[in-house]
Amino acid sequence: VVRQPSDKTKFSGLVIAESMPPAGNAHGFEYTSVYTMASGHIAVEILTSGPSMPQSTNKERYADLSMSNDQVNEILAQAGALMKSANGPLAGLPPLRKMILFGTSASSAVLTAYLPAHAVYRTPDMKLIYDGFMPTSNGTNIAKVDVPLIQVPTQHEFENVGTTRQDGDMPGDQYRDFEFPGMGHLDAGHNEKRLPQSACVNPVSKFPMEAYMSVALYHLFQWVDKGIVPPKANRVIIDRNTTNDGSLMALDAHGNAQGGIRNTYVDLPTVKYTARNTPAPVNGNALLCSLSAWITPIPKPELKKMYGSKANYVKKVDARLKELEKAGWSLRSEEHTSELQSHVRISYAV
Repeated sequence: VVRQPSDKTKFSGLVIAESMPPAGNAHGFEYTSVYTMASGHIAVEILTSGPSMPQSTNKERYADLSMSNDQVNEILAQAGALMKSANGPLAGLPPLRKMILFGTSASSAVLTAYLPAHAVYRTPDMKLIYDGFMPTSNGTNIAKVDVPLIQVPTQHEFENVGTTRQDGDMPGDQYRDFEFPGMGHLDAGHNEKRLPQSACVNPVSKFPMEAYMSVALYHLFQWVDKGIVPPKANRVIIDRNTTNDGSLMALDAHGNAQGGIRNTYVDLPTVKYTARNTPAPVNGNALLCSLSAWITPIPKPELKKMYGSKANYVKKVDARLKELEKAGWSLRSEEHTSELQSHVRISYAV
């Protein structure tokens, strides 16, 4: 599946590819769609999880399709090489300069399993197939590779200590770990048809995963395409005290994680973010609720003391967003207004 700008001349030359997760969701595109399309990038999904998904939608067309788990790395390599070939699906577009492989949760496991194969597979002219990697919703220690890699564990992973691998800039160890406090494993709040509030006991978080996954993708593309090394970021602080909220994180006065890459949702909070929602007793969704974060609103009298008025709150958010943009932790200034509006819209009224 190839998603590209409607105006082919707007193609940036950069591609985000992903292994289609077993459920068929296009998470790489879903979590970065606004940034990806606005920037002229292309998003490619590669089926690696077996034929059941396409067969369920078009049995006749895919009747003779078969694949095994032993073929996953070869499929990723061949499909990636096809994207970079002169006769592939992108023929006729401006040249493809760089392509990264994205993964989230289950597809992050596919990505990490591919890394040893990355050391072997090349295009027919012996060039790299994938120029960088971005495993997300993943907290494991990931093998070193010869291209940049940015890992984005979510609160589900780093709340009980995520990866211990340290950031690196040297060839063969170009690595960053980006930890955004408040971000859940699943972008449930912006996909309510998938996970309606009725499926979970606690209020479903609307933390905008897309905004911050896009920050990470932006830095990875800058790194692989222009050699611009991304900033290093603090990790979430771990105090190994589970009596706070069952996590090992150090929490601030409002119950949100300290440290990590700061954002307006925890720096100017209106809620507390907690990982792992509880499925509703009736028609609950145990898997998706457990993968989503939930919120505890800060009482309105306390919000009044903190911010005074909604107008003052908006002013503070606006100023903080500008600081984060300057530091590289929020996207370009022309997107500032959109992010500000999104923040105020999904936050509780002050």
